[in-house]
Amino acid sequence: MPGSLFQNSFYVVNNINAILYGVELVLYFMTLRQIVRNRHRTSMDKFLVVFTTIILVLITIYWTTQAFFGQQMWVVHAEYQGGMDAYLEDHAAVWYQTWGSAAVMTSNLMSDALMLYRLYVIWDNRAMVVFPSIIWLSSLACCLALLYYSGRPDGNYFAGIATKFATAWNSLTFSFNVIVTALICSRIVYIGRRLTFADDASRSYVGAVAIMIESALPFTIGSMAYVITYGIGSDIAYAFSCYSMFTAITPQLIALRVLTRRAWRREHSTRYLTSINFSGQTNETATHAGHDAESAAEKHVDESLVFPSGSLSRVSDIPPYTA
Repeated sequence: MPGSLFQNSFYVVNNINAILYGVELVLYFMTLRQIVRNRHRTSMDKFLVVFTTIILVLITIYWTTQAFFGQQMWVVHAEYQGGMDAYLEDHAAVWYQTWGSAAVMTSNLMSDALMLYRLYVIWDNRAMVVFPSIIWLSSLACCLALLYYSGRPDGNYFAGIATKFATAWNSLTFSFNVIVTALICSRIVYIGRRLTFADDASRSYVGAVAIMIESALPFTIGSMAYVITYGIGSDIAYAFSCYSMFTAITPQLIALRVLTRRAWRREHSTRYLTSINFSGQTNETATHAGHDAESAAEKHVDESLVFPSGSLSRVSDIPPYTA
């Protein structure tokens, strides 16, 4: 039966979730403001607005059910026979708790699916998403089993067979995010180290902020803390479950970068690699159009790449490359 450490963790995480929910709301309305400002809206822009709206609804369900359950346990039924721990034991499978669990699991799966797509966009290679897709499907199966065993009348998310599926699901989610985060980070760093950018607009695609947001790094770090503490059976693990809120914040940040035209697109990877292939060397010099005379004198070594504001690269007057 959970003890005082678990109760304190439950209380702390409810407060942290409230703060993170406020962050999610701010980011969501920033996204709506940006979509209104954009005169030329793509189909991806519209999709991301719908996607993030669904994510916001799901995370709202999760947060409100957790807060409501805490109120019932600590305030409304403060005199429950056996105390707070007995109330938790007897009502862990209440319908709205199962509803909240289903909401956050769906949000997690949707966020991971978006990360799969971003992995494909940044690598521009379908083979890179095969193994992460298998992990994603496995986590889906664990989610369904976990909801079934924890939502039964005698079920309990924190005890019995449900904990085995919870451990499997959290481990698969963590593994998925570690792999995808590593692949995305390595890709951005690989390209960033081989090209030098002459303007801030181009540099934003491979900077520290791009790495953190595109790779969902905060979510991965949070899930690591949760999986480790949950795996060793510590009641403090529940305090780290606040990482679940990043299943909404992460796609919201990605959507905001897409709408502000700072996120990676498939053609960006192609153009970068084309530039590297043409150079025949590890470092390529990117210059503004109309560079000074010194750069012009060096064109016999290699054709300079032009990175005007608002675009990534343009290779001109070079015959088609053949391997």
